[in-house]
Amino acid sequence: MLSSNAAHALLIFGLTFVLEDVAVLGAALLVVNSMVSLPWAAGSSFAGIWLGDLGLYFLALHFGRPVLQKPWFKRLLGKKVDLGRSEDWFHSHGTLAIVISRMIPGTRLPTYLAAGLLKIPASRFLAVTAAACLAWVAGLFWFSYHIGMMVISAFQMFRSEAAKLLACALLAAIVGWLFRKLLTRISFGTPAAKLRKLVRWEFWPMHAFYVPVLFKYASLAIRYRSFSLPMLANPGMHTGGLIGESKFETLAQLGRCHADFVADTRFVPFHSPEQQFAAVQKLVAEDALRFPIVFKPDIGQRGAGFKVIHSLEEGRAYVDRFPRDLLVQRYVPGPYEAGIFYYRFPNEDKGRIFAITDKVFPFIQGDGRHTFEELIHHDPRASILANIYLQRFAAERGRVLAAGETIRLVEAGNHCQGTIFLDGWRLQSAKLEETIDRISRSVPGFFVGRYDLRYASEEQLRNGEDFQIVELNGVASEATSIYDPANSLWSAYRTLFRQWEIIFAIADQNRKRGLDVTSLSTVWKNWARYRQEAAVYPASD
Repeated sequence: MLSSNAAHALLIFGLTFVLEDVAVLGAALLVVNSMVSLPWAAGSSFAGIWLGDLGLYFLALHFGRPVLQKPWFKRLLGKKVDLGRSEDWFHSHGTLAIVISRMIPGTRLPTYLAAGLLKIPASRFLAVTAAACLAWVAGLFWFSYHIGMMVISAFQMFRSEAAKLLACALLAAIVGWLFRKLLTRISFGTPAAKLRKLVRWEFWPMHAFYVPVLFKYASLAIRYRSFSLPMLANPGMHTGGLIGESKFETLAQLGRCHADFVADTRFVPFHSPEQQFAAVQKLVAEDALRFPIVFKPDIGQRGAGFKVIHSLEEGRAYVDRFPRDLLVQRYVPGPYEAGIFYYRFPNEDKGRIFAITDKVFPFIQGDGRHTFEELIHHDPRASILANIYLQRFAAERGRVLAAGETIRLVEAGNHCQGTIFLDGWRLQSAKLEETIDRISRSVPGFFVGRYDLRYASEEQLRNGEDFQIVELNGVASEATSIYDPANSLWSAYRTLFRQWEIIFAIADQNRKRGLDVTSLSTVWKNWARYRQEAAVYPASD
């Protein structure tokens, strides 16, 4: 055991000099797989990173200034180097710079070299880097260890130690790459807000947050012998509602059987901006729809392109920017919105509600002194999504809001657009479940997905009455109640894991009924097409 620990620790120590964060992430995964003990893994990670930091510092401390005095360096730079001002700044702010550089990829090398070149006291550098390194290694270990525990079943598929080691290395490389992408995407122009975004997992980019879910998906795909099986969960939807399905077709099916529960929605194909706008004018002139109305793409995800239109002029501007098929929907004021995730197994007569999301639309309130932009940056939550809100309200950025004046920051009920998601299980009732089940069973080939609906009264919603469905999503939808800030990261992953277990089980039952699985090439083509179209989607409300 000792020799195994020592061998793995030596490997981890050496890798820290090549890819230090990946080495630490991999070390934690080795602990998960009982391939090395925690003290050996953590100790070798810390030692490798800290010694690397010290090496950069002492290299610049002893050899940096002599290099600056070389004639060839002076000719290369073209001028004499004056380090006086830099020394003054670094002696005042160097500690903070060293700590921050530990978190920002690409800044450690120049920062530590500068610390040595500018002769930061060795005792100070050693103490600061040791503390920063200890906190960083502990954080990475916690992060990677929990990811490893979430996908431990996937590791159990590998029998040999070499295979497990390779799997750990691959997962560590993927997580490390995604983690670096997460950090580099965070602008530190407003450090407090960006730090809150980093520590609050609900705001992590999808490609970082979904790593454990992808491994869960892979383990389920291996278990059920198909990576594209989930597309059979809803055989009545194109690709099961994974990507590329028509929102209008789904709503039209619902509307034919339950018109009272579905927001009036019209499909306006695109041939030219003039033709499309003329069709919109006709809908308004015939009094089929009245302002405000909602424009959104027929194929879209996560609220992309959602816009509340208040006039023909706004409609014309939207059409000119968006040369695609369009949905024109009656605006449902609510004022409340919920997301209800539902599922039913094909061999059962009754479905059930899996989760309910209570969607809260945030607003900003003026004080007569600060501009809209200042109010956004002062708000603890709004500041995290400042780039979204300031793009949406570009015309308001410099305006001072009157005392008591409020602006609703988002109209689309999507978390990525700025809506607050809370656990809405209090809205659950037998009557609501019965109504959602009755509506769902009227849609051919639909077994699992999320209804987005608006309502005016909680009591009536619990009674299964007086609500309007604005969208129905298939297997790509989430039980979005996971984004409640009160939930833990592990609770969120546990819910998503269970959701995908249900989707695979439903799809497997449909496969056993003789239905054919859609090819992965179809999914890829739909995804490529959507990515291309989404690039021209207008900013959402």
